[in-house]
Amino acid sequence: MEAKVCKFCAGGERLDEVMKLLEEKGYSVSVEECIGLCAKYACGNINVIAGEKEISVGNFEEFVKALEG
Repeated sequence: MEAKVCKFCAGGERLDEVMKLLEEKGYSVSVEECIGLCAKYACGNINVIAGEKEISVGNFEEFVKALEG
């Protein structure tokens, strides 16, 4: 499966952690300038499209839960 990560929204010190977790879960990860989720969810959240699932969360711990759930 593929995952797209917004470089701006998931950026900063958490970007590497987000990418690593997605890769561990079997996703082929691409980091893109914008994936369009800022128009739907809060900019500044960790915004990721993982397969068919849109994930927008406020912190890394919530991202782990959303990815697993």
